[in-house]
Amino acid sequence: MAPKAPAPGQLLSLDIVEGREGVNAAKKLLKMRSVAGGGISTWDASSIFFEMSGLEVSDKPSPRTLLLLYAADLFFRLRWEIMPALEEGKDVVAVPYLETVYAFGAIVGLPKNWLTEVFRFAPKAAESFQTNGPEVVKLGDATSGFVEFCSSVLSKDLRPEFAAYFEELKRRGDCRPI
Repeated sequence: MAPKAPAPGQLLSLDIVEGREGVNAAKKLLKMRSVAGGGISTWDASSIFFEMSGLEVSDKPSPRTLLLLYAADLFFRLRWEIMPALEEGKDVVAVPYLETVYAFGAIVGLPKNWLTEVFRFAPKAAESFQTNGPEVVKLGDATSGFVEFCSSVLSKDLRPEFAAYFEELKRRGDCRPI
């Protein structure tokens, strides 16, 4: 008799305003769910944004370019981190995931159908969670999270707009706070 394959794990999304708090919030989420052996997949696993952070260029990437780079990074995360862990039966917290994409698109005025088409490769999360992280007066390091990176590139603190978007999601019941 062949050994029984492990049950597939669950993909959990955690969208967060303060990127540097992502890993701690994901650990808290896994602990709340009593998940042993769960995994965490964080933003910029491919190092696309890390490589861009030190570039001295006069032309900053457009919001569409930023989202296409996020798509490339998310595809990398799905291929090399998330899907293998799920197939092993582990739960995985993706920090951030798709709601961050939709929030950024709404903030910069991109069509939702364009975003949906670009990210159609990404599986739907079993559950979605959100946290704003601590109140921080000064905008953090541009490489600490996607929100901070975009704020740096666009020279505008986007955190209040992301927070408002996520609060509306929680109000509608589309994600849960942690």
